[in-house]
Amino acid sequence: MRYRPFLLMMCTLLAVSGAEVQRYATRLDLGPDGRGAATATVSVLGGPGEVLTLPVGFKASGFLLKDAPAGLAAELQGRGVKVTLPPAGGASAFTFTFTADAVFAAETDGEGSKATVPPTSRFLRHAFVNTGASPVRDYAVEALLPEGYRFQAIKESTPKAGKTEVEPRVRLGRSGGRQTALLHATGLEQGGSASMVLEAVPVRRSLLWLLAGLAAAALYLYYFRDMTKSRA
Repeated sequence: MRYRPFLLMMCTLLAVSGAEVQRYATRLDLGPDGRGAATATVSVLGGPGEVLTLPVGFKASGFLLKDAPAGLAAELQGRGVKVTLPPAGGASAFTFTFTADAVFAAETDGEGSKATVPPTSRFLRHAFVNTGASPVRDYAVEALLPEGYRFQAIKESTPKAGKTEVEPRVRLGRSGGRQTALLHATGLEQGGSASMVLEAVPVRRSLLWLLAGLAAAALYLYYFRDMTKSRA
């Protein structure tokens, strides 16, 4: 019986330790220079002062913590963000921003694929691997293409959508006149991953449609001229 207080204390510590990431959502505003302005919103449940690492999945720079509760600290370390939860523990929600470098660029691998795609094509690449011990219950990345681009094809999307999932792993859409791609995955335990590779091309009006329009206009003018002459 004399060990009972000690056991109770250990059970309490175990109960409050082991943080989990309930929501991790990033919005990526892509620029024509290939970089993206990223804003990540995170909700974490953990013990007092607990430390965890959030993988970023991008080559990041210019990290800035915003809208964080008192006592929460975060800093960029390599390809991840080290987060120290407030002394009170419990649920914490915070936001941080950073620049994702070289995330929207031309194909440059060494397998000769560059010659198989149009020279104007650019690729959006993102790969997230949960290298931390904390599970990520809900993960999402929404990327906005620069103006003047549209998605041509989804080259890769993981993990494979399950039979019970209604929506595809990557969903295309529009926001403010720009095309978007949303990667969404749930239940990413340690070692779990999610990724997407999309090809984008410049938005250009088809030359064939332009020629067809000019031909139709020419025929109309020619026919109208004949009608005028017959009435005269």
